[in-house]
Amino acid sequence: MEIEAHISDDSQEKLNRLLARLEDTREKMEIESYIFIEATKQFTLEWTQREIEITILSIENESSSDNLASDTEKLSQLKSSLEELPFQVPDIVESHLNSKDYWIHRNKQLHAGISRDYLEFKKDKMLKELTVSVRLILGCSSEILGNLNDGKPEEKGWVKERGKRKYVCFLRFSDEMTASLNHYFERFEEFFVLNHEIKEEILSYSEKYQNLECSEK
Repeated sequence: MEIEAHISDDSQEKLNRLLARLEDTREKMEIESYIFIEATKQFTLEWTQREIEITILSIENESSSDNLASDTEKLSQLKSSLEELPFQVPDIVESHLNSKDYWIHRNKQLHAGISRDYLEFKKDKMLKELTVSVRLILGCSSEILGNLNDGKPEEKGWVKERGKRKYVCFLRFSDEMTASLNHYFERFEEFFVLNHEIKEEILSYSEKYQNLECSEK
């Protein structure tokens, strides 16, 4: 029984260290996901403000006596939207990005594979999914432009996907968004490796315990 206790103590101590490191990595990844979401809020706010301001300037420059009443109403709505954006954008971004569907550290069921190809595939997939989500966020945030333009904003920049407007022109994340996502990916590999090591340690302990039981019979 002393051998069994030794196996159990050593394995449990190693497992506890691995679990502590995994939780520390998970917390750091959660911080980076939060930073990315907050940076996306700022990015979306600035992007939409800029689009609305461009539209306001265009209406003011092209306004004529023939459509003065209509333009005045549009300008009033656009300026009102500018004031409301800081209150609307955070909820739009949160509803799209604050989900375990994007952030691997929130998912309890991880694939066992830790090959380089698999990890790169997961990173690429995550980046693509986040990019699509940000495009949809911009579509939601700029709905006001379509409504004031008879549902036809700059057509080259938008498509409809599952009934929602999605921005399709060139999109580059802000420096803050890119930096936080890079930091997240730096922890990405470590997270998968630790998860794999924990599963291997549990399996190893189980096999040692079974062998010990067999030898005592």
